[in-house]
Amino acid sequence: MDINGTHESLPLRDGHVSSYDPVTHTARIVFPDHDDTVSYPFPVLLPNTLNNRDEIHLDIGEHVMCLCMGNGVESGIVLGCVYDKKNPPTVGNRDRRVTIFEDGTHVFCDRKEHIFQIKDSYGSFILMKDGDIILQSSNYIQLNPGDAPETIGGHLAAQFD
Repeated sequence: MDINGTHESLPLRDGHVSSYDPVTHTARIVFPDHDDTVSYPFPVLLPNTLNNRDEIHLDIGEHVMCLCMGNGVESGIVLGCVYDKKNPPTVGNRDRRVTIFEDGTHVFCDRKEHIFQIKDSYGSFILMKDGDIILQSSNYIQLNPGDAPETIGGHLAAQFD
């Protein structure tokens, strides 16, 4: 049964992002197995968009799976990205969750070893392991600088024993 309550099957197609609009969070997809047909803009599925909000953007060339409404490419939705032989998973460990950005910045969590790490492209990092917090800066560590611009997380207040 499809989303409209009928029993027609909806084509599941894989393709690659040919263009992406970060404002509308839509992507046009090229389908190589359909004579390189390019879709109309498809919305991209995300985990949360209301009270909790996720914003993850696609790159041009990203390998994606789409659910097309009907037989054409006028209407559909990007279900998500998929790994392939050309771009295999980086870590391949079910206990680890990793986000790696193009500039080398990464966020890493190992649920078995109880490790959480954030590392920036300069080599600075925050590591939380075994109840310890390790800060390593490639430059300076500043807490509560009076002229600090407002950040996404808000104001940082520090208290030391």
